[in-house]
Amino acid sequence: MIMNLPRYIRTLRHLRMSQLVGQVRIRISACLMDPSAVKSRGWRLDDRQLQLNLSAPVPAQDAGALAAGRFKFVGHRVDLGSSPDWLATGQSKLWKYNLHYFDWLWSLLDAADDYWENAKDLTLDWIERHPPTKGACGWEPYPTSLRLMNWCLLFGLKNWRKLAIDPTFRDALLDSIGRQVAWLERNLETHIQANHLLENLCALMCVASVLKGPDGIRLQKRYRSQLVREIQEQILPDGMHYERSPMYHLRVMWLLEMLNGVGDSSIQAVVEAPLNRAKIALSRLRHPDGEIAQLNDAAIGIYADSWPLQTLDGGWSLPKAGYYGYRNGGDYLVIDSGPVGPDHQPGHAHADLLSIELSMSGQRVITDTGIGTYEIGEERSYDRSTAGHSTLEIAGQNSVEVWSSFRVGRRVSPKILRWESSDQGFFLEAEHHGYAHLQGRPVHRRAFEWKDGGLEIRDQVWGGAGQSVAIRFQLAPEVEATIQKRNVECRIGDLRFGLFLDGPGELSLERAHAYPQFGIRQERAIAVVRHDLTSTRLEWRFQLRMF
Repeated sequence: MIMNLPRYIRTLRHLRMSQLVGQVRIRISACLMDPSAVKSRGWRLDDRQLQLNLSAPVPAQDAGALAAGRFKFVGHRVDLGSSPDWLATGQSKLWKYNLHYFDWLWSLLDAADDYWENAKDLTLDWIERHPPTKGACGWEPYPTSLRLMNWCLLFGLKNWRKLAIDPTFRDALLDSIGRQVAWLERNLETHIQANHLLENLCALMCVASVLKGPDGIRLQKRYRSQLVREIQEQILPDGMHYERSPMYHLRVMWLLEMLNGVGDSSIQAVVEAPLNRAKIALSRLRHPDGEIAQLNDAAIGIYADSWPLQTLDGGWSLPKAGYYGYRNGGDYLVIDSGPVGPDHQPGHAHADLLSIELSMSGQRVITDTGIGTYEIGEERSYDRSTAGHSTLEIAGQNSVEVWSSFRVGRRVSPKILRWESSDQGFFLEAEHHGYAHLQGRPVHRRAFEWKDGGLEIRDQVWGGAGQSVAIRFQLAPEVEATIQKRNVECRIGDLRFGLFLDGPGELSLERAHAYPQFGIRQERAIAVVRHDLTSTRLEWRFQLRMF
């Protein structure tokens, strides 16, 4: 603890006072509050004919498997039985979270066959066999928030007629919703904030908008202004969610769509503009295959992407988020040149300053490592590391001090030196001081230029004191690669392209892993150039182009 004290200081000094107060409150609550003593406040159905034009928040699962108690989350299928083991013994916390979200309920209630009875029985089973107790995973504020929204939207709105004629189920459901609302109010995640607090507030507003009850007006009055503040802060002027993860950006867009659908006119007026900006930002962050870029904590297939694919050719930028790139038909590039996230909550950040993802002729050829787990350990550390990204690393260290599972100590933001774009190409030059704590205070500057159908990258390092340098290009798992002198020749299907090096150092191919989807691990090749900082200024040039 004493040896790590400077790292703790570098991490904690960015927290807001409201987070520190929240940390104290959450610990006192854990000791003194008894969740089983929380009482419902008498919620009831509202027979308004609201039209909910909202897609499911997650990709569909097989309804028959769910009805039998077979659940698949984060790439891992588990049979919990027809009366499920809600403790999900032996599974990761993230897997358990997904179980208690009840996002999977959409697959049951949207299925072509009638799975209403299965959805009802599973919900009643959860209410009976996963009661509010201290330390219960399903009663943590985050899964409670998602479950409240799913139950209210699916039972209280889309299927309210079926619920209304089933008094036993209706009363049990509404009583549980009331207890969950009361518990959530006492445990808002002000100690975490960011997407967690946004989910909490959206859940309370959703309940107050869909159901009737003595707390409805009070909830709207108490939390509307706080929700508006969070939306205004969390959606940047360029439309990107401020945690800078395309995956969580999808989730936040779904929340905004939900609020726009069930919220009152005052909420709808606030949501409209940031939602439209967020849609534009999403269009910048999709590869030609239609799926999101895997920047920071981002995996494909976690959240449903139901928004129409909009693409515009030419250079593009999301300057507040720090994302820049270029698109021309099947060619696509995205560059991470931004802050790691909001200073008070960079938990989903990676040490990926000035890294890239690249598609050529519609094929992903350079990809992020992705994320395979949120559990603390070597795998999580590698996925967040500089070594796990297509950028330059000095002295085997990270450009941003990522540690534990969601912690960040020392951090910097790249400085944009020049940005020019057109329909035919672009030029970006940026630098960062993420290694300034090392002897010789080395600085990394990187320039990107797209011209003549190819990408050129120029890396420069000033300073340093003999430390080792590694420049990596993380090839997609499907890419086959061989070294020919100072070049890397690559093939993926019928596409052939090359990485051409001009500069000092030894070029080699190494092996590592990637996660195209959460929990799905694939091996892949990495092109690596290694050298030592033997002079005050070193430069490398790389060209990526098709044969």
